Amino acid sequence: MTYEAAFAIASIFISVQIALNFAKYNKVSNNQGRLFLALVIDNGITGLSVAARWIFLYYFKSCPTWLLELMSYIYFISHLLLILLMFLYILSTVRIWRELAAWIRLLILLPICSEALVLLTNPLTHLVYNHTPDGIYHRGPWIFTVYIVSAYYILMIFFILFWFRKSFSAKRIGIILLVMAMGIASTVVQFLLPEIPLEVVTGSVCALILYLFIQNPSEQIDPELNMLSRTAFIERMRFNLLARKRFDLVELLLPDMIDFERRNGTEKTHTLLSSIVEWLSSLGENTNLYHYDKNSFALEVISPHAGEVGGLIRAIRKRFDEAWEVDGEVLAVPSRMLRLILPTELQDEQVLYGVMNRFAMNCNNELRVMTVSDFDLDTIKRNREINGALARAMEKNNFEMRYTPIYSPALERIVAAEVSLRFFDDELGYVYDDELFRFAEQSGHVLQLGELIVESTCRFIHEEKLQEQGLSFLAIRLHPAMCLQYRLMDRLKEIVGKYDIPPSMLCLMLSEYTVSTATAAFRAGLSTLEETGVRFCLEDYGSGFTSITSIFEMPFSVLKINQSVIRAALSIEKARITMDATLQMARDLNMMTMVEGIEDERYFDMIKDMACDLAKGNYFFEQLVKEEFLNVIHLKAAKEGETL
Repeated sequence: MTYEAAFAIASIFISVQIALNFAKYNKVSNNQGRLFLALVIDNGITGLSVAARWIFLYYFKSCPTWLLELMSYIYFISHLLLILLMFLYILSTVRIWRELAAWIRLLILLPICSEALVLLTNPLTHLVYNHTPDGIYHRGPWIFTVYIVSAYYILMIFFILFWFRKSFSAKRIGIILLVMAMGIASTVVQFLLPEIPLEVVTGSVCALILYLFIQNPSEQIDPELNMLSRTAFIERMRFNLLARKRFDLVELLLPDMIDFERRNGTEKTHTLLSSIVEWLSSLGENTNLYHYDKNSFALEVISPHAGEVGGLIRAIRKRFDEAWEVDGEVLAVPSRMLRLILPTELQDEQVLYGVMNRFAMNCNNELRVMTVSDFDLDTIKRNREINGALARAMEKNNFEMRYTPIYSPALERIVAAEVSLRFFDDELGYVYDDELFRFAEQSGHVLQLGELIVESTCRFIHEEKLQEQGLSFLAIRLHPAMCLQYRLMDRLKEIVGKYDIPPSMLCLMLSEYTVSTATAAFRAGLSTLEETGVRFCLEDYGSGFTSITSIFEMPFSVLKINQSVIRAALSIEKARITMDATLQMARDLNMMTMVEGIEDERYFDMIKDMACDLAKGNYFFEQLVKEEFLNVIHLKAAKEGETL
C-alpha cells in the first residue's frame, strides 16, 4: 500500500469516528456545531476522493481519464472547502453569517468561487492539473492559485484571532494556532514532496484536536445531573438571539436549595435535584432543559404555540405546590419563575443575562412568576455598557485622577483634597466616580480600582512633595466591597511604604453605610493601620446608617458631616443647633470636622461662625484634574508669599 492510500484510509477512519461521536453526544444544535460537522464530513470526502483514485489506478487495468479528472476535481474542491469551513467555524465564535454585511460575504466567497470556476474549466485548459493516458498526475502552471486561495483564508483566520482576541480564551487561541501550524506545515511538505500527501491525514488530525479540546460535546453536559450545562445554555442563547429565532424561556429558581444542602448534605440534595430534573424533562418534546446555576434551571420552549408556555408554567406551579419525597422524607420546595418571550422582549444576550441575574438576586420578591416588565431594562443595559467600558478602561489603564480641594476657614487656604476617579469611553463619554465604583463592585473590578487609586495618590504625594506645599492630607473613599478584601490593610501599608510618604498624608474615608457593614476583622485592621499614622474619616455622618458609638469605637480622626445636614441648618434653627453641637462634640473628642456642600456664600458665611475645621464645595472649587489642582496650589502659595 502506498503512502497516498494509507493516509487517505486513515483520514476516512478518523473523520467517520469523529462524525459518529459528535452526532451521538452533541446535545446542542447551533451554527458552530453544524460547521464543525460539515468540516469533518468534508475532510472525509477529501480522503475518499484520494482513496478512490488509488483504487481505480491500482486495482483496475484501465481507468478513464475523465474519472481521474473527476476524483482530482473533488479533491481540490473539498480541500478548498475545508479551509473555508475552518474559517467560518472560527468566525462563528464571534459572528454568524447573517450578521455579516453583503460586501464582507462577497470577500469571503469570491476567492473560492473563482477557484472553483478555474477548476471546473480545467478539463479543457489543464491549467491546474492533468492526467496522462496512463493515469499519471501532473501539476499545471496555475497550481499556485490553489495555494494563494488557501493562504487567503489562513490570513483571514489570523485576522479574526487578532481582531476578536478578547472573545477567545487563551486555550482556544492556542488550539487554533496549533491546528493552523500543522495545516501550513503539511501543505509545505506536500508542495515540496508531492508523493507524500500529508494534507489529507493532517486535516483529520486537526479535526480530532478541535473535537477533543474545543468542540467536545461533553463540555456541554452538566456532570452532576447529566443534563445540558450553563455552557450549552450560553451557546444556545447566543445563536438563537443572533438568528432571531422565536422561543420562550422559563427560568425556575429554587431559592432555598443552598440552605437545603447546608442542612441536609450533598447526597440528599443531589437526590432531590435529580427527581426535579427527571420531572422537568418530561414536560414536553420541544423543550430543552439546562442547569443554569446551582439553584436554577432554564427551559427553552422552541417555537411555542398559543397557550403552551402558560400551561407549562401552571404545571410547574402545581407540582411545586405539592411536596417532594426524598429518601422517605416529605419536603416542601419553594420556587419562583421568570418568563421571557424572545427575541420579542429582549434582543441583547448580555441584557438577558442581566435580567436573569437580577431575578436570582431578587429572592424576596413576592411574585411567583416574573416577566420582563418587572425589571428596569434601562438600568440593566447601562450596567452592561458600563461593565464593558470599565473592562476596556482597565485594559488600557486610561483612568484620570481628579482632586476636589478642601478649604480651611481658619487658615483661609486649601489644606487638603479628596481624590476621585473617572475615565473616558468612546461610546459612553466620561464615566465618573460614583457610577464607576457602583458598577465595579458588581463586576469585581473594585479591588483593582481601589489599589489603583491608592497607589496613584501615594505616587502623587511623593512626586509633587505635597506636604512641603502646605497640604495636610489627600482623602480616598473606601467602598464596601474594598473593605472585604483579604489583607487590605497590609496591602495599604505596603503601598504607603513603597512611596516613602508620611502616613498622615493619607486619609481613608468610610461612609456610615460602609461602617455598618464592616466585619470585626476589618475594624481591627483599621486600628492597626491607624497606629502607623494613616488618618480615617467617617463621612456622610447624619445619613442614619450608624449610631453615635461609631465615633468613639473606631479610630476616626476626621468627622465629615453629610451635606443634607448643612442644607437643613441654613433654614431650620433646630438643625443649625444640632449641627453646631455635633461640631463641638467632635472637637471635644479631638476630631477634625469637615462639612461638604458649600455651594454659595450663604453656606460659607454660616460655617465661619461654627467650630468647623474644613469645608468642601463648589463655592471653593469643583473637581480638578492634576494640572489644574497643582496650579491652584502654586497660585495660593505665590499669593501667600507676596503677602508675607
